[in-house]
Amino acid sequence: MSIETPREFPADWDLDKVIPGELHVPDDLSAEDVDDIAPGIVVPYQPRPAVLSKTGSATMVAAAATGRACGLTARWFFTGARAVGVLGWRYVRAHDLQEVIGGMQKKGDWNAVEVVRKKRWRFLGWASGITAGLNLAGWWSLVKFGGMTALDWSWMIPPTLTGAVAATLVTLYGRYRINRPDIGPGQFIAEQDDPNSDEPFPLAMATSPGMVEDCVSRALAWEGIGTRAVRALGFRGKFWEIDVVLKGSTPGKVNAVCEQLDAHFNIKAGGTLIDPDPAEAAHIVLRLVTGNPFDDMPKPTVHAPNSLDIRDPHNFGRCMDSSALDLVLEGLRILVIGVSGAAKSTGVLRDLAEVVTACHNAIALDLDPVKDGLREFEGAMAVPPIRGNRACEEWLDHLVKMAKGRNIVRNRLDMGDTWIPTRSHPAIFPFVDEFIYLSPKAKESFIELLRLAKQSGIYPIAAGQDATSDAMGDAIADSFTLRIMLASRWDDIRIVFGQGAAAKGFRPDRLVPAQNKDIKNDAGQSYIKGPGLDRPLLYGWNEHSRDGIQRAVADRIAAGRPWFDRDTLQAAGLLHLMDGGTGEKLIPGDRQIVVDAIEVMAAAGVDRMKTEALAEALAELNPDTYSDLTAAELRKFLKEAGAGSPVTLGYLNGESNPRGFKLEALTVLT
Repeated sequence: MSIETPREFPADWDLDKVIPGELHVPDDLSAEDVDDIAPGIVVPYQPRPAVLSKTGSATMVAAAATGRACGLTARWFFTGARAVGVLGWRYVRAHDLQEVIGGMQKKGDWNAVEVVRKKRWRFLGWASGITAGLNLAGWWSLVKFGGMTALDWSWMIPPTLTGAVAATLVTLYGRYRINRPDIGPGQFIAEQDDPNSDEPFPLAMATSPGMVEDCVSRALAWEGIGTRAVRALGFRGKFWEIDVVLKGSTPGKVNAVCEQLDAHFNIKAGGTLIDPDPAEAAHIVLRLVTGNPFDDMPKPTVHAPNSLDIRDPHNFGRCMDSSALDLVLEGLRILVIGVSGAAKSTGVLRDLAEVVTACHNAIALDLDPVKDGLREFEGAMAVPPIRGNRACEEWLDHLVKMAKGRNIVRNRLDMGDTWIPTRSHPAIFPFVDEFIYLSPKAKESFIELLRLAKQSGIYPIAAGQDATSDAMGDAIADSFTLRIMLASRWDDIRIVFGQGAAAKGFRPDRLVPAQNKDIKNDAGQSYIKGPGLDRPLLYGWNEHSRDGIQRAVADRIAAGRPWFDRDTLQAAGLLHLMDGGTGEKLIPGDRQIVVDAIEVMAAAGVDRMKTEALAEALAELNPDTYSDLTAAELRKFLKEAGAGSPVTLGYLNGESNPRGFKLEALTVLT
């Protein structure tokens, strides 16, 4: 028996937990049991959809699934067809070849692309012909062996089958492209780099510092380099900077696989730079260069004539970390090494010469045995361009004599331990380009100058394409206080920078010289070792234009430049250079002859001297200058110097009233 017990509940009751059902009372329940046992149990309803409802739901599910499948298939097909169309257009137009060669920039590129296009059209023609032939063979087989007639549906079966296969392949390819959104428009298949695997992946795929750390960690691990910590310090505009603590490896091992790391990161060759920490052997900083860190350097401006001092710091460019490259040239002996196209002359030497020729207390000489050197500075240099080995030998010999003579002058002028450059006694900077082509005699003179000229205010600057002892005449690279390496050979790194420099990150061999004026590559970029410069960082040098330099030189010529001081020339026995070496011994009006006459009288212990005797004494003092000096020339030069004409000297050496010069009259002039 069942009893329905519908019941109304208050409106505010929460019926969420009420189970609908019926009250069932057993038929054999006796009267006695009614008092002790609850009258029945509650049996919950089991909801059962109607048969039509279940049938309708299954139909809808089937229809929905079928529609979704049809929609997906259509979407895959059209996506595949669109992708195949793009790839086909790129194929027949040879766009992939154009991307490889960097665009069609010259006639040869156009010709190469045209040849590839014709080859591809021929291939498509052959492929179409073969496909038509296969369809024709299929139709013939159906007629010959399948019992079909030539004019029934047999002629439709092979092309229909071919079309179905093509449509299936296009649909499957469309499905593949939709599931791999990382495929570019010009790609046929996706890159096989999975950021979720342990394999290295290109740096360009990293979209956050965390991914950069993962990228670096994987690449190092792939090359067998263990790490304790990898931390991205940040992106510096053209390169990532990553702090790395090694585990069981050395900076040298990282340096040895830099080329492989370039490939793992897919950055330019030479783009992986290391900077070891001298205080912690396992700590390095990696710099991954993704662009030219110096392409935003402002164009430099030339300096006003005689506006600089050689003892002050001057800017010559910029470090890759954006700090300024400032150098004090006084006291520096500079070596510049770089292969052809590395920008030795048009970069480093031009920058140095621009500053030196703008200083009021420095002069420069331009020596080049085989090329044209720094011709753009002609007129601002102390002497005309010195070309050829014979002229280089002569001037290097002069400079050695000056260096020796300046030690005497420095002590006489009480300058102290080193030469103090002033306008009247300027520092001297001989620029020697293409050093390796100097004759053995010229190299010997240069090496002697390099070793003894430090205290004399003469600071040689040498440049060449390599630094071997055979090329330089001796192992003198470590005698230079500032060493600059642009794009260079591997063998020169140890010679110029010292043993183990490459393992510490100094890799100028990985810099690429310019190909031409438009393709500059790494021209003008260098590694430097010198006072305060001991980290393997790239430095970019200022790029002065030749026209700008020539305009500056014209201004400097008009303003006047300092020249060799007479004290140096006299001490070196080179007073004949005072007029450029035309043969005339002295410049009229020069008072040095007065100083020499006073020195002669003081040495002889007399206060007056006959003209003829004074001329002989001067010739003994300095034969190179006064060997041909006559009494008449002496009277002329002393008169032009302000000493006046000879006067009577009274009784002198047995002669009554000879004519000559008195010491007191000469002393007044000084």
